[in-house]
Amino acid sequence: MGRIILAVVAVVAVLGYGAYHFRFALLSFMVTPSGRFDAAHVPPAPDYDDPDAWLALPDRADSADLVPKGAVPGDNQDHAPVDAFYVHPTTYVDAAGWNAPFDDPDAGRLAGELGQAAVFNGCCRVYGPRYRQATLAAFQDESREDGRKALGVAYDDVLAAFRHYLAHWGGDRPFILVAHSQGTLHLQRLLAEVVAPDADLRRRLVAAYAVGYPLPVELFDGVLAPLRPCRAPGATGCVLAWSSFARDGAPDFYRHRAEIWDPKRDTGFAPVAGRPILCVNPVSFTMDEAEIPREANRGGTVRSMVTGELEPLSTALVDTRCHDGILRISEPEPYVFRAILLPGGDYHVYDYALFWQDIRLDAIARVNAYLRRGTPAPSPMPEAAGEVP
Repeated sequence: MGRIILAVVAVVAVLGYGAYHFRFALLSFMVTPSGRFDAAHVPPAPDYDDPDAWLALPDRADSADLVPKGAVPGDNQDHAPVDAFYVHPTTYVDAAGWNAPFDDPDAGRLAGELGQAAVFNGCCRVYGPRYRQATLAAFQDESREDGRKALGVAYDDVLAAFRHYLAHWGGDRPFILVAHSQGTLHLQRLLAEVVAPDADLRRRLVAAYAVGYPLPVELFDGVLAPLRPCRAPGATGCVLAWSSFARDGAPDFYRHRAEIWDPKRDTGFAPVAGRPILCVNPVSFTMDEAEIPREANRGGTVRSMVTGELEPLSTALVDTRCHDGILRISEPEPYVFRAILLPGGDYHVYDYALFWQDIRLDAIARVNAYLRRGTPAPSPMPEAAGEVP
């Protein structure tokens, strides 16, 4: 009997370990729609004339208005001279369809709770569309064909929202583009198809934060040729990217299996397949591989499960180093910054959260650099008592 009990315990332990180790692959499998993608069953498109089609707007109270204790400056949306257009990551984990209804309440709530859009309320008026995002299963190798079609629907919404922003609010105002994860895949395509070919939009682009999805450097010799990577703090008209992993993490998806937008392919997508990818360190904001000590990290935050607000900033969270296209980080001390650690040591959920104040001050510095070079230029933003580099 004792041997039987030990065997049962061992099996349960192995299954438990397996379920934990492969929990996100299992989740992706569990939320894979049972049928193939069918355009006839895609949810209705959002009407961007309707404020409810927006996750964030500068003239109403929403999650983009939050400012954690210790962050500088405050919310400046009422007088910011620059806009930020934000495309949120995948927050739809449901097997009901390949694309989320744009007004799915759970997906919308989670997108707001991430606190990413609020990073930019110190420099910019924030506009963040809801969209018919592709389900999480769209990124599985086994679901590529259906996933690409679902991603196409999602991009159509992002494109429509950006055009609406330009037509109704953008005027001649400069703007920052901001995205994460699935949102960054759509941003890559938006940069390639809309911004890079348009001289006026290139002139107005302060910077693009294309975070949490691989961006091959070679694209800047191809579809992104009129743009360039952000090689130093204060550079403008350029693109930033990073994906955060533990020092010993295994970023196989980012280096090999992820697909990027490629208009030269019949499918519209091409695998990363080991190509060098862009990494800009979100503490030093340089592209070199220097190790930046945690003391330089000016603060991160996550949404409180108790109050619903952003937690006070925690400083000196991680050491950082760009290496082989991946941002390698030390283990953050507060558990809340590693509670949702993805397989392979992937800190994907915290790509913005760990560097919240660093990115905030960096965006202000780029806005000020952009405004100072303009003729004539609006007054620059306050630089938080000299804390902007």
